[in-house]
Amino acid sequence: MNTQKHLDMKFFKDKNALSMPWVESPFFYELLKNSNLTQKQKDTAIKYHEQGYLIIDLNLPDTEIEGIMADVYKAIDEDTAKLQADHYQYNESPRVFEGWKESQNIKNLVLNKKITDTLQFLYQKEPLPFSTINFIKGSNQPLHSDAIHFHTIPQLWMVGVWVALENSNKNNGGLRIVPGSHKWGVYEYHNLNLPHPDNRENGEKENYRDYEQFIRELVIAKGGKEIIPEIKKGQALIWATNTLHGGTPIIDKESTRKSQAIHYFFEGCDHYYHPMFSEPLKGKYAKKWCDDKNNIKTAK
Repeated sequence: MNTQKHLDMKFFKDKNALSMPWVESPFFYELLKNSNLTQKQKDTAIKYHEQGYLIIDLNLPDTEIEGIMADVYKAIDEDTAKLQADHYQYNESPRVFEGWKESQNIKNLVLNKKITDTLQFLYQKEPLPFSTINFIKGSNQPLHSDAIHFHTIPQLWMVGVWVALENSNKNNGGLRIVPGSHKWGVYEYHNLNLPHPDNRENGEKENYRDYEQFIRELVIAKGGKEIIPEIKKGQALIWATNTLHGGTPIIDKESTRKSQAIHYFFEGCDHYYHPMFSEPLKGKYAKKWCDDKNNIKTAK
C-alpha cells in the first residue's frame, strides 16, 4: 500500500510548515519541485541550499564606492569610529563598526535593492539589517560561524552579506568560505561546555579562543575544504547563518581589501540575541537591539 497517496504532503508544498527558512529545509527539493519559480531562481536556490553561499552582481557605480570609502577614512582619521575589540582583531588594520550611523553612503549600501530582493527571495521574509563592518585591509580572522555572534529563535534567520569595494582574491587577504559547512549544526558555548564569559577570568577572550579551536577541529573532522572565491569590485557574497567563513593572510602586504560586511535578521522571530552572552538552555537571552520595528531600515 502506497501511504503517500493518503497524505496531503503538507511539508512538500508549504514553505512555512517548518520554523526554519525553506532554503534550509529537509524538504527543500520537494518544495522546489512544487514551486512556480523560474529555472534561474531554482538554480540560485539550489546553489544556496547546497553550498551555503552565493555571489551576486550589484553593479555599484564608482561614485558610490568612493563615497563609502571617503566616509570610512574620515571616521578613522577623526577618531570617531567604533573599532573592533582587541580580542577580535587579528592585524593592525582598523575595522569600522556601525558606520551606518554616521554615513548615509554606508547605509545606502545596506538598503541596496539587489541585496534585499535576493534575501527576500531566499528567506521569504523581510530582511532586517542591524550591523555593518567596513574594512580597509583583509581581516585575517580565523574561520567562524556568525551563529556564535548573533542568532535568532527560531534558528537560522540571519545572513551575512560581504560587498567587495575593490577586487578581492588570495593575494590581498580575500574572504574564505567552507562550502556546505552550514549543514554541520549550530554550536554555541553551552554545546562546548564553556561557562558564561562572566564566570571565567578574561572570559570573553578565552571562550572565543576555545571556540576557534573547536572550529579548526570540526573542519578537519568533517573533511571540509575551504575556498577563496575571487570576488570582483561591486559583487556581494551572501552566506547562510551557519556557513563557516573568515579572512586569509595578506600575501601582498601593501594591498588593500576594501569591503563592507552587513548582517541581516528576518522579521517575525521570538528572539534576536547575542549567543556568546546568552544561556538559552536556561531561557536567558542577551538581546540584540534589532527587531521588526527597530533596525537600520527604520533608524532615523
